[in-house]
Amino acid sequence: MTLAQRNRFRLIFAVGLIIIVGITMAIRIAIAPMTEQMIRTQVGNQASDAINAAIADRIAAGDFDYNKMVTVEKNAAGTVSAIRTNIAELNRLKTGVLEQIDTRLESLSLEQLSIPIGSIVLPELFSGKGPEIPVQIMAVRSSDALFHNSFSDAGINQTLHSISIDISVTVTVMSWTGTYDVSVDSSVVAAETVIVGTVPTTYFGMEELP
Repeated sequence: MTLAQRNRFRLIFAVGLIIIVGITMAIRIAIAPMTEQMIRTQVGNQASDAINAAIADRIAAGDFDYNKMVTVEKNAAGTVSAIRTNIAELNRLKTGVLEQIDTRLESLSLEQLSIPIGSIVLPELFSGKGPEIPVQIMAVRSSDALFHNSFSDAGINQTLHSISIDISVTVTVMSWTGTYDVSVDSSVVAAETVIVGTVPTTYFGMEELP
């Protein structure tokens, strides 16, 4: 092979490589927004599942016991006179739930958080098929839980008192589209009871729900 032929071959190879890289980058740029949206959706669903599972475990274990969370006081006539919130118990529940959620999220495997390339390219034909795009949860950046209560009519001279827990989780994920945060909010009724009679106007500790 002469020097001119070698130089021609190198030029063709370089041009071909540039074209291949250019096409690859164009495809990545074109599908990156859709990929990121799918990743955010999947991570959000997994985070919601982790939150619901953690709450369900606590409810099944009997941790969310209304009588432990709230004390309903009655006067000598048997009428409800005050409601007192057990702040220490709510703080204990809050810490336990958040720890369990964080553990569940950090233990998610790449198989659970992967996007089939077919779901992005021609999903009408290849949804769920093709090589997997791995997604990794790098860290649970922040998580918080807030309790709040509500009262609603439950019938004649009856009031339903509900205590809900609002959970917010932000996780940092990494994929070929970049590294970014995904935030998930969920609200679950933790405990409730029906109060017979007039609802008192005194709620000790309710304004201090953590």
